[in-house]
Amino acid sequence: MKRYAMPDELIRPVLRVAMPRLPRLYAPGCTVHVVARCNNREFSITAKEDYEQILVALGELLRSYGVVLYAYALMSNHVHLLLRYPEADPLGRPLRWFMTETSKAFNRSRGRRGHFWERRYSACLVEDEMYALAALRYLDRNPVRAGLVEDPAAYPWSSCAVYALGTPNPLISHHPSYLALSLYPKVRQRYYRSLLAPSAEPQADARNPAWTTQRAVGSPAFLERHAPTSSHKESEGTIL
Repeated sequence: MKRYAMPDELIRPVLRVAMPRLPRLYAPGCTVHVVARCNNREFSITAKEDYEQILVALGELLRSYGVVLYAYALMSNHVHLLLRYPEADPLGRPLRWFMTETSKAFNRSRGRRGHFWERRYSACLVEDEMYALAALRYLDRNPVRAGLVEDPAAYPWSSCAVYALGTPNPLISHHPSYLALSLYPKVRQRYYRSLLAPSAEPQADARNPAWTTQRAVGSPAFLERHAPTSSHKESEGTIL
């Protein structure tokens, strides 16, 4: 029987790619972590209606572009999405639609013009199994890091409750790495709740820029396959 990493084992240095801005990676079927920030990083997503508008747009994104959404965490000045890279189109096309449509909706509701989002979102390819589980944990602990909740599953604008409690959410498809933890939903939920628990090492639960600055996170073989380069050295950082 295949052994999966225990929560403490996910808190360890892993390889990542360090390089200047380059063209987007094209990796159909891969897991990708996307972050879109409000223009000037302003706290522009503040009302219940703002969060609901983003969820409506995500639903249309899934229907129109065949995108699979594994997880989301909507914060007041940015949003995190964990997606499966579309098979048919580059990721930029559906994300441009999402950012354009939500920007129009927010500007209409506020009677304003101009950019709502920063021009460029960040996208990081994530290897499956322990790396994908670490990405899920990082997304779901965002509201805890922000001091909004103590229990990640209690935050209403993330998909954490789907994984931790089994709460239905029509937008979310369970990540295969989560499903592989057990045949039994209650066992998977219990494991994920233990994974979400605070770490004994404060640094392990801190914000980690690797998720938003790296092109890919995973094993050396994964990095060589999806982000090969002869002009950089792989550096290390703690991924959570």
